[in-house]
Amino acid sequence: MRKTTFFWVFIFIQTLGFSASARGRIVLADSSKFQTISNLVYGNAPDHRNELDIYLPKKHGAKTPMVVFIHGGFWSKGGKHQLPKPLIDLLVGQKGYAMASINYRFVKVGSNKYPTQMDDVSQALQYISSKADSLGYKKKSFALIGASAGAHLALMYAYANDSQKMTKTVVDIVGPTDLSDSTIRGRQGIADATISYFLGNPDAKAEIAKTSSPLFNLSKKSGVPTVIFHGENDELVDVHQAKNLHAKLVQLGIKTELNLYPNETHEMKKSLADVFIKTAAWLEKVYPIR
Repeated sequence: MRKTTFFWVFIFIQTLGFSASARGRIVLADSSKFQTISNLVYGNAPDHRNELDIYLPKKHGAKTPMVVFIHGGFWSKGGKHQLPKPLIDLLVGQKGYAMASINYRFVKVGSNKYPTQMDDVSQALQYISSKADSLGYKKKSFALIGASAGAHLALMYAYANDSQKMTKTVVDIVGPTDLSDSTIRGRQGIADATISYFLGNPDAKAEIAKTSSPLFNLSKKSGVPTVIFHGENDELVDVHQAKNLHAKLVQLGIKTELNLYPNETHEMKKSLADVFIKTAAWLEKVYPIR
């Protein structure tokens, strides 16, 4: 096996590339089987923060489903390059989906607090949809995959910001779902400091802590099929956040699946292959290529 190294979620991760088998390993695709369109500009933000990449399978057209990846990194670091190469190989090279990976503005001292990142996600998705006819994929239709902070943005877009109902499903990988969570807020840990910085408000009881939380924006009307992946020993986003979101989806009768990984931390190092394979299987069920 050859190694593929990439940044992902909140911190650096190293993971293996995957070799051939139909028994649960990912075959690295020949890059000639898909086209890469890099650094498309969807907005006016500086420092390349309003750019995105698009990957198209060799055979694509108006019915090709689009899958959009939103990177993690404390809402303050990372980038579109974090889309894992094995996931591109699997979904684009093998399965025939189109994919996009987006940048968004980072939260900074005194600027770009929430909902700046949400505004960028919305603008990026509108741009991707506007290019569907010319580039050749399904218009006004997305599956969203988010990692960590990116999962929070994906869930928030689907549950609270998608007035056109373009989101058909969300893949939530170790995403925070409740930014008012009393088990982490006000405890002076990394998670509390990160959320306070992101929202520009250290008060867990402030209204913004709930209005920015996917759990409290989810309703029967706004919900979409959601698959969740989470490590049971996650040190940054406690697993109960994943469980609570899953329970509410079940209660509302919205299609969902919860995949928990014993002994895994926020990095999910040992389970990424399984996450990718189950993501592909989920998409084939709820957002298939026709």
